[in-house]
Amino acid sequence: MGTDRSERRKSRRVPLKVPVRVQGRDPSGTTWEAMTTCEDVSAGGLALVLERSVRVGQVLHLALPLPARFRQYDLTDPSYRVYGLVRGRRPGNRVGILFLGRHPPRGAESLPTELFLLPGDPKPLSVDRHGFEIVLKLDADQAPGGVAQEERSIAENVTQRGADARTMSLPVFKGVTLSIEEVGGDFKTRAEVRNVKIGKDGHPVLSLLFVDDPVPERLLPPVGKE
Repeated sequence: MGTDRSERRKSRRVPLKVPVRVQGRDPSGTTWEAMTTCEDVSAGGLALVLERSVRVGQVLHLALPLPARFRQYDLTDPSYRVYGLVRGRRPGNRVGILFLGRHPPRGAESLPTELFLLPGDPKPLSVDRHGFEIVLKLDADQAPGGVAQEERSIAENVTQRGADARTMSLPVFKGVTLSIEEVGGDFKTRAEVRNVKIGKDGHPVLSLLFVDDPVPERLLPPVGKE
């Protein structure tokens, strides 16, 4: 079965615009549902635009009117229901998904919270109980060369109105405004870079001021804890 999946991943993608119902589960265990549109598809997977933040290795459940030539089963059903594995996310909220099949990964519940990584995938960022994983997005109008960029990081030293976040590659400086999204959650805001310092590992650490919305209480450190 592993060989078949590898072969499907190499299938040529075909542009296809059809509605897709996506179901997922946050790391906290809360389920969510979203409607979106497929961008392109092959027998091995598809790409779609998804406003919610998802993680590489996250399992999603999809339902869409997929043409029979791309299906592995239920060839005549109006809606093709399939589990998929998030394989990547690009600027513009474009998400690449690998088809897993009719059932979730072996031994997993229908929408597991854990990640299922393939050989060669980077290890997920380590998050302690006082931080949360985010996506930092540098919009095209502020990026060198006019090309939007994004990077995953960890929000640390979190307060209602700000946090620190380490960056490995984003070309940012004091005064730049970033878009911030919680990975696997619904917190989104813009953030102004108020200061940049170099951390002990030699990488820049951004001091962020959240511009639009304060951090929800569920993401704040416990009272009296650092």
